[in-house]
Amino acid sequence: MQQELKYQIVAAAQEYAQQNNLTNNDIANKTKINAGYLSNMFRNQFAVTVAGKQVEISDTWFYKLAEFCGLAIKKQYWGTVQTRQFVEVISSLEAAKKSGTVSVIICDTGLGKTYAVDKFSHTHPLHTYKVTVSDAHKLKDILIEILDQLHIPAQYGNAAKILSIANRLKELKRNGHKPQVILDEAENLKLPVIKSLKALYDFCNGYASITLIGTQQLIDGLIKMKKKDKGGVPQFYRRIKASIRYINTSFDFTPFFEKHEIEKPLRRLLHQLCENYGELHDYLEPALREADERDEPLTEDLFRMIYN
Repeated sequence: MQQELKYQIVAAAQEYAQQNNLTNNDIANKTKINAGYLSNMFRNQFAVTVAGKQVEISDTWFYKLAEFCGLAIKKQYWGTVQTRQFVEVISSLEAAKKSGTVSVIICDTGLGKTYAVDKFSHTHPLHTYKVTVSDAHKLKDILIEILDQLHIPAQYGNAAKILSIANRLKELKRNGHKPQVILDEAENLKLPVIKSLKALYDFCNGYASITLIGTQQLIDGLIKMKKKDKGGVPQFYRRIKASIRYINTSFDFTPFFEKHEIEKPLRRLLHQLCENYGELHDYLEPALREADERDEPLTEDLFRMIYN
């Protein structure tokens, strides 16, 4: 990596830190960059002393720092487009952060909810704790991820973990902050996690925002478990019912087409191929890159050649 780029990354990171009141320790904790390395980097000293010798700080840590502060190192072909769904998700997350209670955001797949969550988290890096839930996540896994982001040593037993999380979130609130836990892809939550969320809600109500964001499958699953009177679910559903926000499902590709100057024949083809923004991205972003590398306009003919 060239020295000039390293200077740019450090400058961007320092500006981002200043805008968001982040300390060097905050950045080191979030990026997992060694605090000593980071201190040198922020002084524009790109080497450290190891066993009496000067060793260059690996480019890996500069790339991590660039990613953290949102500085694009390579040319970007797919920037932010403020779709109706993007605006609604961001607005709902902002309202949830202010509320200090539990909230649920429901958005169809492929409409950019995870992208919006990532942008929101980047805008609010301090005291926003996001976990992306997979089908393999157990309660312990989710709690450990939250503990790690809160910089709390691992606790024995899930009850102790929940209590430690609740106490830290309350402490942050009392110190004037607005802590928020976001569980993305929450349709993958299992019953033990839902029961524990009820406990966390009871501990933290008024002190921290707990935001679940997922597809309609989340609500369908909760209602199904509620009808079967699964332990804790009826009570949890009662607590969240009034705070469920449904994101508009009607999508419009026009802003993307206008941004990338897509010709009308290709627009028609993409409308036939794509059912949501996610699919549009998967087709269009690689084609835009290929056209740029060829130094050619992206036409329907070139698009068909790329995908044939």
